[in-house]
Amino acid sequence: AEQEIKRLYVGKGYYAADVVTTITPIERNRVSIVFTVDEGSIAKIRQINIVGNKAFSESDLLAEMQLSTPNWLSWYTRTDQYSKQKLTADLEALRSYYLDRGYLEFAIESSQVAITPNKRDVSLTVSIKEGERFTIEDINFAGELLGKQSELTSKLTLKKGDVFSATKLAESTKAITELLGSYGYAFAAINPQPKLDKEKRQVSLTLVVDPGKR
Repeated sequence: AEQEIKRLYVGKGYYAADVVTTITPIERNRVSIVFTVDEGSIAKIRQINIVGNKAFSESDLLAEMQLSTPNWLSWYTRTDQYSKQKLTADLEALRSYYLDRGYLEFAIESSQVAITPNKRDVSLTVSIKEGERFTIEDINFAGELLGKQSELTSKLTLKKGDVFSATKLAESTKAITELLGSYGYAFAAINPQPKLDKEKRQVSLTLVVDPGKR
C-alpha cells in the first residue's frame, strides 16, 4: 500500500513524495495503520527537447504542447508542472499536428524523463520520426451506397490533390453518417481504408459504407 501511494504521487510529478507507515496495536487483537505522507514539491520542467523534427521548428511543436518551461503565467496555468498524464496528452497533440499536415507515417520513437538528484527539476526529450508528407491520390466509396454516391461525395472535405488531413477525414465521415442518419440509418458506420504509395507520396482512400438497419 505504501508503494502504491508513492506511485500515485510520482504519476502526478511529486517525485520527492515520501510515505511513512505507522502500525499501532489496539484492543481485541487489532492494529491501527496510519500512512503519513510528505508530498514535497511538485517537479518543475526546466527543459523540453524535441529530436528528429525537420518539417517544423521546435518552437512550433512546443506551442502545441500544454507542458512548458516556467513562464510568467506558470503560477496560474501550472503548465511547468510535470505529470505523466500531461505528457501523454502532449504526445497525442504532436501526433495530431503531423497527421493533419499529411505525415501519415509519423511516430513517437521515445519520450525520456530525466530528474535531478533533488527530485525537483525535470527535463523532457521527445524523439520523433516524421516520415514523408502524403497528398490525396483519389477517394472512392465501397460498401452499400444506397444509390446516394453523389450526395456522399458532396460531404467530403478532402479532395484529390489535397494534403492528407486526419481532421478533415474525420469531418467527412461524420458528415456522411449524419446524412445517412437523416434518411433513417441511425447506426451507419464509415470505415476509411488508406492505401499508401510511398514512392509517389500519395494515399488512396476507400470509404467503406455500412448504413446498418433503417
